[in-house]
Amino acid sequence: MKRTALLICITILSAVTFAVAADDIKLGTVDLPRIVRESAAGKKAAAEMKKLYDKYQTKITAREKELEKLKKNLVEKGNSLSPEQRAAKERELQKKFQAYQEFGKNAQEDVAKKEKGLLDPIMDGLEKLVKDYGRANGYAAIAVKGSIIYNDARYEAKDLSDEILKEFDAAGKPGGVSATSPPPPARTDALQGRMSSAGKPAGTDSGRK
Repeated sequence: MKRTALLICITILSAVTFAVAADDIKLGTVDLPRIVRESAAGKKAAAEMKKLYDKYQTKITAREKELEKLKKNLVEKGNSLSPEQRAAKERELQKKFQAYQEFGKNAQEDVAKKEKGLLDPIMDGLEKLVKDYGRANGYAAIAVKGSIIYNDARYEAKDLSDEILKEFDAAGKPGGVSATSPPPPARTDALQGRMSSAGKPAGTDSGRK
């Protein structure tokens, strides 16, 4: 009987101890896309990516206009050309189109490489900063905002984005990355999509040799 009572007391005390410990648990979240977007380093990187995007977009547009001009000329004057002349024009158009596709592929690869070069260092710096912040401020866990599927209402996760953003900008070189040098890029999906979907100009007969 005494043993049973002792076990009950131990169980109750353990439950109370756990409850107190659980109440002391500190959880946090960070909005990484927002920090990347609003930080000084992120804004600088976005400007760099826009400059690269504009450079390639200008060249791609010029090549597209050239292709359309060649195609239009072939359609309008095709019937007045000899078979040999028409074949030569078609080969020229096909050659230009292949060069256009190759340029788009190379441009896409360059954009992806540039984006990675800007994004990787900033994310490494942010990861280190978040870990250091968590340890220094007694957080049990810090998660990326929006990635938590379930959270017990008793344990509220505090949004630490403002604090992390402020420290990231103030740190100078968090994780070896300066706040005024390479970090997160502006998204380049539009450019990459334009390049990857570069298809054959409408009306071009690729079957002709």
